[in-house]
Amino acid sequence: MKSFRSRARRSDPAPDQLVRLFQSETAEILESPEPSGVRATVYVLAGFMVALLLVAVFVRLDRVVYSSGQVVTTQSTLVIQALDPSLIKTIEVREGERVKAGEVLATLDPTFASADVSALKSQIASLDAQIARCEAELAKGPYLPPPTTDPAATQYGQLQKSYYTQRRAQFDAQLHAFDEQVAQLKATVAKLQNDQVRYGDRAKLAKEVEDMRATLAAAQVGSRLNLLTATDTKTELLRNAEYAHNSLIENQHQLESTISNRDAFIQQSLAQTSQELVTARGQRDTALQQLEKATKHKDLVRLEALEDSVVLKMAKLSVGSVLKEGDPLMFLAPLRSPMEAEVKITTHDVGFIRPGDPVKVKLDTFNFIEHGMIEGTLRWISEGAFTVDDNGAPVQEPYYKARVALNDVNLRDVPKDFRLIPGMTLSGDIHIGTRSILMYVVSGALRGMGEAMREP
Repeated sequence: MKSFRSRARRSDPAPDQLVRLFQSETAEILESPEPSGVRATVYVLAGFMVALLLVAVFVRLDRVVYSSGQVVTTQSTLVIQALDPSLIKTIEVREGERVKAGEVLATLDPTFASADVSALKSQIASLDAQIARCEAELAKGPYLPPPTTDPAATQYGQLQKSYYTQRRAQFDAQLHAFDEQVAQLKATVAKLQNDQVRYGDRAKLAKEVEDMRATLAAAQVGSRLNLLTATDTKTELLRNAEYAHNSLIENQHQLESTISNRDAFIQQSLAQTSQELVTARGQRDTALQQLEKATKHKDLVRLEALEDSVVLKMAKLSVGSVLKEGDPLMFLAPLRSPMEAEVKITTHDVGFIRPGDPVKVKLDTFNFIEHGMIEGTLRWISEGAFTVDDNGAPVQEPYYKARVALNDVNLRDVPKDFRLIPGMTLSGDIHIGTRSILMYVVSGALRGMGEAMREP
């Protein structure tokens, strides 16, 4: 009996177990002990959050300013423009084309330049003939036209030869007239000198006759009438002698004046010829300089490349268009010049960058994942902002220009003859420093808090 009771007591369930027999499954689950995996998950999640916080605090992210631009040369762009207004005759190249030194880029209408050269050559030929004629006149020798094969120069030489003959004939005729006047005056002077001698002899005779008549009249032998007649004859003779003497002096002065006029005519003719020679030589020197300039203008109707270059840009003109003086026709980038990148920086980012910042340049031509990037250094930043693009058109947002020196151009899997060409578009990542992930998140939140709920 006792053993049965003891067995019955041992087989009876515990009170908690007995209660659970009458409870729902939910209560059984709630009262069941927690699995060890659940408790471990909580620890894992807590550790993961701590790790994320540590990563956000200690892991640094690069701060990069994005920019876009193109490849340019370090030297100035070559501007091809017209020296004088002209018409475009031909255009031999296109944008992006590579040209060699001396290659013809375009030709202009040579009509005006050729006309100037021809006119100046004719003027120089005329002046050469004139100078030769003046030199012949000064040397008092024959005129010999300058030797030439130019028909126009030969014609000018013949004209100057005819003019020389006319001037020489006129000079000789005028000189002959002076010589005739001198000879006539010399003959008159000689005649008057002879008359003066004769008048002197007759005056002596008349004086003796008068004295004799006076002696006779005093002796009452001769009449007073004869004395008066002798006195009158002597007086008339003296008057004629005085007139002849005055005429002699007058003709002598006239002779000297004529000789002086003859010499003055010769000197005046020589001076006039010398002045004409000086003027002609000055005009010839000026014409030679103008001819050199006109010849250069004529050569410049062929617009040629000064060195190996790439045509960056061309004006919106066609064959037959009028190209004004100084208007650019095309822009060339020299190939021998070192290349660098010119990028545009927005006004929001320009305050972060400094010269010397490293730059990773990505060419739009190649995928940087496959071919790599170009290492560069920020070299220069413009002092002021630009409000127009390279074509002069206004832009929506001002920008700054910056130049990037390309230090290491080692691209992978590119053609062997690959080289940087001015005008290649690119993008540049300018490294301006680092910051933590937490700073990135917090700065955004702080910016939002500082600028939120401030509307008027």
